Amino acid sequence: MTTQEVRAIEQLQSKNNIVIRPADKGGAIVVLSKESYQQECYRQLNDGNTYEKLKTDPTNEFFAVLQEYCERGIQNESLLNQEAQFILGTTKRIPMFYCIPKVHKNIEAPPGRPIVSGIDSISSNLSKYIDNWLQPYVKSIPSYIQDTSDVVKFLEAITWREGWTLGTLDVGSLYTIINHVDGVEALEKQLSAKGGICEVQLSFLLEGVNYILKHNYFSFEQEFYLQKTGTAMGTRFAPSYANLFLAQWEADVIQPKLGAGLVLWRRYIDDIIFIWQDTDIALNEFLKEINVNDKNLVFTPTIRRDKVVFLDLEVNVSGDKLECSTHFKEVSKNGYIKFDSCHLPRWLVNVPKSQFRRLKRNCTSEAKFAEEAQDLKQQFIDKLYPVKVIEKALKEVQEMNREDFFKKKDRREAGQEEAPRIILPFCSQYKCIENFFKKHWCHLRKDKWVGDLLGEYPKIVFTKAKNLANLVAPTIKNKLFEAEQQLASAKWIL
Repeated sequence: MTTQEVRAIEQLQSKNNIVIRPADKGGAIVVLSKESYQQECYRQLNDGNTYEKLKTDPTNEFFAVLQEYCERGIQNESLLNQEAQFILGTTKRIPMFYCIPKVHKNIEAPPGRPIVSGIDSISSNLSKYIDNWLQPYVKSIPSYIQDTSDVVKFLEAITWREGWTLGTLDVGSLYTIINHVDGVEALEKQLSAKGGICEVQLSFLLEGVNYILKHNYFSFEQEFYLQKTGTAMGTRFAPSYANLFLAQWEADVIQPKLGAGLVLWRRYIDDIIFIWQDTDIALNEFLKEINVNDKNLVFTPTIRRDKVVFLDLEVNVSGDKLECSTHFKEVSKNGYIKFDSCHLPRWLVNVPKSQFRRLKRNCTSEAKFAEEAQDLKQQFIDKLYPVKVIEKALKEVQEMNREDFFKKKDRREAGQEEAPRIILPFCSQYKCIENFFKKHWCHLRKDKWVGDLLGEYPKIVFTKAKNLANLVAPTIKNKLFEAEQQLASAKWIL
């Protein structure tokens, strides 16, 4: 960057009357007045049903409770000593509250998506530990959707019939509306029904969930708050917890209706796609029924005969088939990395290919893929990618078998050991760094302490350098770790 550009960024960073945040969706950078940003944050925090303002920092008090919990787990053999050390081994950072603007909802006065950055907070490792237990149960939920590939596969397998209706549902504010008692009760029913956990272990896990929910505190503008209901978007186990809560509701309300008016019901956390085969009157009754519940669930429907948008897909009815293509939001920007930016060259060259693969995977029709590929090609040209690089990537993807994109691949080949990874921030001297390791790796392998643990040669991974968005719209994580990263960069870690 030029000196003028550096100064401009520093001036933006130093302005205390604006807040710069990444948009919730679409890849845009949003500039808000500090007054309007704080107004939106306080609008949410002043909801007395969801948040409670605290008088002091509760970190030490809450951590003492966590220590007692781990001690009980060791005593009843629900927890290993190493697991307790992991759970308690945080730096006790204070979680930070912030909002990212939903400009796709309202571009002039965007509502904020509340996020609590709990990285290395007192409950962060407990959340990881519990999520590790919950993940297998989440994947066994009948309505579970893993990713976009999963959606494309099951939609393209459907034979569409005349009179059917396609619809989507959005569950409003799922993470914050789950009552603690209802959530833990649903979790217990789901885990008990599927088995695999003894009674003592189950009780210990549920106690851990209760701890996270009832000690979910954070700071905003040097004030402390406690979240009284729901769970924070940002804690590791939150998606699994929300998934299993809705799974229990589905078992009670939705599963009995499948095969009657309801042909299909699939869900990606709080986004639902369904197919209805009964009358419009019956559909309206069904939508009214599911919105009258004692779980605080509010479903916002989008009903169409011919097409709907779900996740990053546009789903169209075409004869007796459903065809998929990529959906681009109105607020979507050309957010691809410029080819002349400070990034690893071989990584930059692979960007077009990965994006063309995504389009081909999403598009049922070859003609639609060709249309979207041309638009994408122009976006890469605008970002200064060489035409030869773009066309080579496009040609390679065109020749690929689309069915191969849906095959789940094990990252590690059977019987093949994974090479150790050395992860470093990218810099212009990356070649010198790679050559250094090539030259001296053999000496490390001769070391009597670590030599047997090292492979023939490590896999050197360079993390991406900061871009303009990172500089002018830093995340809370960036701010928390900035001082430590500066200190660590001046030291050798052996």
